[in-house]
Amino acid sequence: MVFELTDALGEAIAKALENQDKKFLVDAQNSVLVEENQDHCSDDERFYELPPWDSADGFSLMEDFVNGLHSPLAYTDLQAALHSGKGVFRGFKDVLKRYPLIERRWHYFKSRALLTYVGDWYNSLRESWGLEKLDSEPEETEDLLCDDFTFGEYDFEKDRQNALGLLNQAVKEIGAEFAPDVAQALGELWRNQFEYNAKAQKGFVCKTFDGDFAGCVVWSPCPQDSNKAVLITGLFVEKNCRGLGIARELFERALDSLQAAGSQWVLIANTFVPDLMQGMLNRSGFKKIGSTWIADFLGDLNALQ
Repeated sequence: MVFELTDALGEAIAKALENQDKKFLVDAQNSVLVEENQDHCSDDERFYELPPWDSADGFSLMEDFVNGLHSPLAYTDLQAALHSGKGVFRGFKDVLKRYPLIERRWHYFKSRALLTYVGDWYNSLRESWGLEKLDSEPEETEDLLCDDFTFGEYDFEKDRQNALGLLNQAVKEIGAEFAPDVAQALGELWRNQFEYNAKAQKGFVCKTFDGDFAGCVVWSPCPQDSNKAVLITGLFVEKNCRGLGIARELFERALDSLQAAGSQWVLIANTFVPDLMQGMLNRSGFKKIGSTWIADFLGDLNALQ
């Protein structure tokens, strides 16, 4: 007996897969999910067993999610929970509660993965019924970044101290990677660059819906009396908010704004550029010339060499 996999039925099946205590069947006649009992066993044309799903599948799903994270703190803590040896599922949930934004992303990730799995199972049934397969990939229904954060223009008077706080946080972090004198030197370079033409700074900030400062990107005209070339003087994201796409969103907004304002050259100079940011710069059209990263909105960077 053929049945339609409605959105409601698909979501009910996805939820039922995680229930290890009860067994459910699809009632094809009414297109609903029912709890299995002996009466159902005599009618295998009407009632369909759900696709297999056990704790090993659930663990693999958690591993896939964690391996795709770019948030260092959450990644480390969740990896520890996954390899704790006992109470893995409870430990995983407990760690997620310490990272509400990551927890939201986990539920979204899990929901999409389960719905895709259910869709693939339904397509195997359709194939046995002689019907064409349907697209089993669920539609994107959320913009998680915009649901969790707000973005606005940088205000020198209101946002400067918060930006400096993130700069100082970054300096402390590199202190764990370098000798103290080297870390201090890099910190001085960052601060001096951030303060360059500070009152003329423009940029964007990111805040949580509670108003907490989550990140910023700022730039200044360089030289000071021209907007033809600008210097990115800061791109910082609060430690617990990294890996969520904030830096990329801030950076893209900055480039769009600068291009619209008629700037041609965008420079990132004499600073410590992490590997992840180098990938973003390459994708955004920047080229490394000496120790400086430069983007040219109008011309050919080869002319500089």
